[in-house]
Amino acid sequence: MTGGSDSGGSSLYALCAVIGVLVFFLGPVLALLIDLNPLLAATIGYAGITLFTGGIAARYGFAIARGPWRQLGKNLLVALAVTILFYVIFLLIYTI
Repeated sequence: MTGGSDSGGSSLYALCAVIGVLVFFLGPVLALLIDLNPLLAATIGYAGITLFTGGIAARYGFAIARGPWRQLGKNLLVALAVTILFYVIFLLIYTI
């Protein structure tokens, strides 16, 4: 066990990371296949990145909280903040 994650939370964090990978890879592909806006497809991909990085950060105890759900939530908020910064950069490039 590393950095404050408990054995009960490890599977929760891993599941979040796996769902993030699936959303990151399959979400934009499926969105484009059903003819959605490319910007929406990219947004789905960034949501997958948030889930993945939040799950991994929670697993290794980046932001520590008392319960596994709270720890996952804290780390998802940190991941969301970082992902939003990169999403804004993406939007600036996309609109040029």
